[in-house]
Amino acid sequence: MQILNDQNTAFELDELKPNLAFLPIGATEQHSRHLPLATDTILADALSSEMLSKLDWPGHVYLLPTLPISSSEENTGFKGTVSFTPLTMRAIIRDIWNSLEAEGIQHLVVCPWHGGNFILKPIIRELNCEKKKCQLFYLNPWEQVPQEIYDTFAHGFEVHCGDVETSLMLALNAEHVRDERIDNPTPHFKAPLQDMWSMHTLSDGEGHAGHPTQATAEKGEVFKNAVIEHSAAYLQELLELSKIYKKY
Repeated sequence: MQILNDQNTAFELDELKPNLAFLPIGATEQHSRHLPLATDTILADALSSEMLSKLDWPGHVYLLPTLPISSSEENTGFKGTVSFTPLTMRAIIRDIWNSLEAEGIQHLVVCPWHGGNFILKPIIRELNCEKKKCQLFYLNPWEQVPQEIYDTFAHGFEVHCGDVETSLMLALNAEHVRDERIDNPTPHFKAPLQDMWSMHTLSDGEGHAGHPTQATAEKGEVFKNAVIEHSAAYLQELLELSKIYKKY
């Protein structure tokens, strides 16, 4: 299996004929004082290829460029955040899939590294239902990491720019992590509240919830290995199931 990307030529793709495509989805959104706007895109770029390299797939894979803007409405109110509406994201996924399917791609894995893209599950269901077969898969890497890994962090999973995400960035791109880290426990914060209030409101203007001062590269390295291993295993499971359940 070869992992092809946009650095290959159209003629190379035509010769090798990949039948599986992988779309990482990042974001351009605020990540408080200590992480860059491109954090989710940086993570997607750093980890997607490693994840795919662990697959046992009979064909070749087309790794698409990371989508650098997605639906980040909960992070508006800060300078630099750029957001698509959910309906725009719906249209983007549909257009990408239509382009790929026309070129002979059999399956598309949609992999969001930004958790605010709630429209992705409905559009994947919609497209699979239309075609009456399972051609698109949803893979959220954050959801594949076992709870015992999150339990190694003092406060578990902190949704945005906390110990977990900051540790992962320290392990992958420490030069992008600023020294201006402050803890912002926000005791009433829960992820579902972002469906109703912005992060600006919930974090009292700080942009994050949690304890980034406790982040370390060592913890990030453990998390990195876990997210790659378990995401690849889950994707392998989905691909095997697609051989069994050929209809939607």
